[in-house]
Amino acid sequence: MKILILGQTPPPYGGQAINIEKLIHVLAKHSFDHHVIRMNFSDEINDMGSFSLKKAIRLLRIFLQLLIQLVVYRPDFVYYPPAGPQRTPIFRDMILLLPVRLFCFKTVFHFHAGGIAESYNGFNPILRSVYRLTYFYADHAICLSEYGKKDPQFLRSKNIVVIPSGAEDTGYDHTKNNDGNFVILFAGLCCESKGILEFIEVIRTAKNSTNRIKGKVLGKIFSSKENAFIQAAINEGLISYEGVQTGDSKKEHFRTADLFLFPSFFESENFPTVIIEAFAAALPVVATNWRGITDQVVNGHNGFLHE
Repeated sequence: MKILILGQTPPPYGGQAINIEKLIHVLAKHSFDHHVIRMNFSDEINDMGSFSLKKAIRLLRIFLQLLIQLVVYRPDFVYYPPAGPQRTPIFRDMILLLPVRLFCFKTVFHFHAGGIAESYNGFNPILRSVYRLTYFYADHAICLSEYGKKDPQFLRSKNIVVIPSGAEDTGYDHTKNNDGNFVILFAGLCCESKGILEFIEVIRTAKNSTNRIKGKVLGKIFSSKENAFIQAAINEGLISYEGVQTGDSKKEHFRTADLFLFPSFFESENFPTVIIEAFAAALPVVATNWRGITDQVVNGHNGFLHE
């Protein structure tokens, strides 16, 4: 069986890229016959979802690589992670998937992003036709949660399975040394819809009750707006900002925190890897009642949900 994988791998570091990289490592470890075309459109995670000339050139190069692989390698399955609800990634999918679907290659869609079904009614009749040709009737669909089944069900995928993402068990640190502070962690893209502004406000409010509260932020800052809020919070002594963390250093930040706070309302949020990483470090989680997060956090059991 031959598998052609089109997908993002780090850098930049995001849940989807990290999990596709894990998949590729597993296929290689078990000697599966597979080829990989890396969709390296964005150099930074805050560039994802936008258009630029550099991305257009890279798209053309990837499209040509895809055509060569389809003709020469002739895979039995083409693995692809569909976009979320944003238009630019959907147009990218339309370009890349059209030859795959037109020549009837079997497709496996892995829905790391959520919400693509919500975009359909916003297109005109011509684009809806292209949309249906691109996304409808995939042979297999892999979802990360029960919530995530909404997209492939709308797209009428033939075989839908739920396989949640996982994370390595990093263990709880019983000898934490946080200088008496109660450390509340945020990890992910530091953008408004991921909840970074709400995170800072919660830390500010909680610190009024007890001076032991200390916020810690990991991740890339999205724009000058978020940067201004983060710098102001640092100056107030509310948080520390540790930047992008990977590997053992990231695990250590999770392992030594006391609570993970993730107030996301991200447009294509589905099954956030950072919440799984928090559970792997034995952290309780406070998060929003939003999309696939409700399939991760059981209110009152392993954390709490809020609107």
